Parts: sequence; C-alpha cells; structure tokens
Amino acid sequence: MHDVAVIGAGPAGIAASIYLKRAGINVILFEKDEVGGLLLNAHFVENYPGFPDGIDGKKLGKFLKEHLDKWKIKTILGEIKQIKIENNRFILGNAQKDEIEFKTVIIATGTKPQTLNIPGEAELSKKLVFYEIKNLLPIAKPEDIVTVIGGGDAAFDYSLNLADNGVFVELFFRSEKPKCLALLEERVKKCPKIKLHSLLKPVEIKNDLGQLETKFMSINNNHEILAKSDYILIACGRNPNNELLTNDIEKNNIPGLYIAGDVQTGRFRQTGIAVGQGIRVAMEIDTYIRGDKND
Repeated sequence: MHDVAVIGAGPAGIAASIYLKRAGINVILFEKDEVGGLLLNAHFVENYPGFPDGIDGKKLGKFLKEHLDKWKIKTILGEIKQIKIENNRFILGNAQKDEIEFKTVIIATGTKPQTLNIPGEAELSKKLVFYEIKNLLPIAKPEDIVTVIGGGDAAFDYSLNLADNGVFVELFFRSEKPKCLALLEERVKKCPKIKLHSLLKPVEIKNDLGQLETKFMSINNNHEILAKSDYILIACGRNPNNELLTNDIEKNNIPGLYIAGDVQTGRFRQTGIAVGQGIRVAMEIDTYIRGDKND
C-alpha cells in the first residue's frame, strides 16, 4: 500500500508532492493531461513571487516539472476515474480499471472550461473550436484570424498571447466593459492585432468549408453580426473539476482525504494560492501519517 496519491499535477499537486517526498513519505502523482495545469495556458505570470520581471506560464510550468524530476517523484499520466473508500483506505481506479490502494489522497484536479452550449459548438470542439490556448497555439499560424469569446482575465491574456504569435484576434464579450484587470485591458487596446467587440452574445457557430462563422446578437438591439475566422477560442469562465467528489465524499469529513487548489477556490485562481494550499495539506498529511505509524 502507498502512502499518498496526489490527483492533478498543477501547482497545488506539484507543491504537495515535493513537500511529501522531502518528508520521506511515499507519494504518487497522477495527471490526465500535462504536468503544469493552467500555467500552460498563461501568457505571462507577473504576480508570482521570485520573478520580478514576470515569467512565461509554460516556462514556469517547465520549472515545476523539473522540480518534480529532481526529487524523482513518480508521476503517472492517465485519468483517475473513481475513488472507492474501504476500511479507511482509498482505492483509485483508472480508465483501464487498474486499482491502486493508498492511505491518503489529495484531490487537486483544478478546473474545467465552461461551454457556451450553442448550436455548432460541440461538433467543432477540439477541431476548430478550442477552450485551452495551449491546444490552439501549436496549430495557429501567423496571419490566421481567431475569434476569442470572453471578457475576463483569461480571454484578454489569451488574446495577447495569440497576437504575440502573429495571429489576428477578434475579441467578443457580452458586457459593456470587460471584466478583466485594467492592466490587461490597457495592453489589449494598445495591440494592433486585437479588435474589441462589446455587448454581443454568441448564438451559433457554423463551419463553411473550413471557414468558421460565429453569429452574435447585439445585447442592445438584437442586431445580428457574423464573425469569420479560422479558429474560435472560448474563454467564458471555468468550473471546478470535481467529478471525483461524490455526494458521500463531499458530505462527510473523511479522514485521509484532502482537497487543494483551484478545485475548491472558485474564482480565486492564482498560482500562489494553489501552491500554498498544496503545501498546507501536505503538512497535514505528514502529521496524519506519522501519527498513524505511531499507533
């Protein structure tokens, strides 16, 4: 039996794993996608201590992975589908129905993007319509046109990232003014490759021989606008990725089960918060496991 399973290799899961390994506790880190979490979407991280000039999100994610590698922390790529609790032990099951038993579990599964739920969206998802910029950047070419939908920090950050890669961006949002940081709004307005469109609600997406058409309706007068582009990037919010948190798990304070990072912090998605939470629950687990060994 293993000591700790950490599910999710974002900043919270990585920080917890490093602390636990240094404490001499057997830990296995699980990640269904890529090590780094939402940092891999971040254009520029300016508020993480230790990087006064800021740092590219992918580069910071690379540093975190190197930190894992230095401590030889076992990382398994693959999605955990189920957590069963039997005799005060946690049994994790993956898509292949393999099962591994642990004394404790940290759920650090982060968030998942919201969808628009409009006609045409689902059919084109992961082909021409994207929710994570890390999946779009490798295929978008300079001079391509991308429709970005969303008015928050993520949409504006993604737009700046695309523009820096030579892409033309048409950025649409529903409100009169964007809901992002004033700093991001100012940078976007100064960028010649980004055009802002306010008070427009997306209602349909069509694919016309590889050319995308997004239909928007004006919030003020129901006037219809068509936006043509090569790709669409939807950044209209994120929800906790809490599929593993069944009703029984959520309702009961289960000894040995811990939650850390964006999966529980809602809109307060910051790398520093996630790292701090990961370390805190790792310290709690250290006390819990050493107490168990002393019984």
